[in-house]
Amino acid sequence: MTTVVVLAAFVFLGTLGLCVSGLYFLVERPAARKRFRKRMSSIRQSLGPVGPGESILRDDALSDIPAINRILQRLPPVVALQTALTQAGMATPVATLLQMCFSLGLLALLVGLLLRMPGMLLLLVLGGMASAPVAVVLVKRQRRFARFEELFPDAIDLLARAVRAGHAFTTAFELIANETPDPVASEFRIAFDQQNLGMPLREALENLTARVPLPDVRFFVSALQIQRESGGNLAEILDKLSYVIRERFKILRQVKVFTAEARMSLYILTAVPPVTAVLMFLTNRDSIMPLFETPMGQKMLATAIVLQVTGFFVMKQITRLKV
Repeated sequence: MTTVVVLAAFVFLGTLGLCVSGLYFLVERPAARKRFRKRMSSIRQSLGPVGPGESILRDDALSDIPAINRILQRLPPVVALQTALTQAGMATPVATLLQMCFSLGLLALLVGLLLRMPGMLLLLVLGGMASAPVAVVLVKRQRRFARFEELFPDAIDLLARAVRAGHAFTTAFELIANETPDPVASEFRIAFDQQNLGMPLREALENLTARVPLPDVRFFVSALQIQRESGGNLAEILDKLSYVIRERFKILRQVKVFTAEARMSLYILTAVPPVTAVLMFLTNRDSIMPLFETPMGQKMLATAIVLQVTGFFVMKQITRLKV
């Protein structure tokens, strides 16, 4: 009799647990998700329309497939690539970018096999095609940073004028977001919305330096932090900072003018060997095949590639002057 009672109690508790679990997973959890989505939707509507890369809502998903997302989040290079995409102002997920790299690499492999390219040349073409999307992201990132650096002094001047007019410092961020062009407007909009939703201003400014890792932005944030801790005339500090940034930008452009010939020589000298090799492969294959088929030719080709890459980085460092 006791065994039957204990067994019935276990059955009752098990059934009750299953019912409670079913209610939670089938009723309560979907309702909680619905409330969460409704709350996020109201926040988005209160913030107004935003462009690519301007959302303040945290999105750590690197892929829409959960299993692939967990794998990608454990790979530091993939996380760094996602950061580069965000800094470039691109809304493309990193998984899509990797798919593009894989597709271009596969296409290059098929074309190389159809043209019967030698193994080393096929590897070079395969690596170049597979890395092309990443190179596009890095170029867009650099151009966006250059545009931000060019517009940044005007944003600082607007901030100084707003402070002189009696506006609150955080409200001046909203003026920058509304009055200046992108990418300055989008970055300051994110910083304003973050602190407006409760994030401390120090953290919002640190996030700004993380999204835009430029020396001028770090100087700007450091000056603001020092002024908030020690006091002083904020408008005068901002005026001097914008003047220094403009003078630095002016000197940097003069340096680019003086090094234009060296940079052009760098690009031409870097492009001539691979272009010549491809043209010779397409027009006079017999004269270039020994470089890929004979052991001596392969050693010479590997040495030439190493020297070419070394020369590129050496000349790049010569023409890159920090101001």
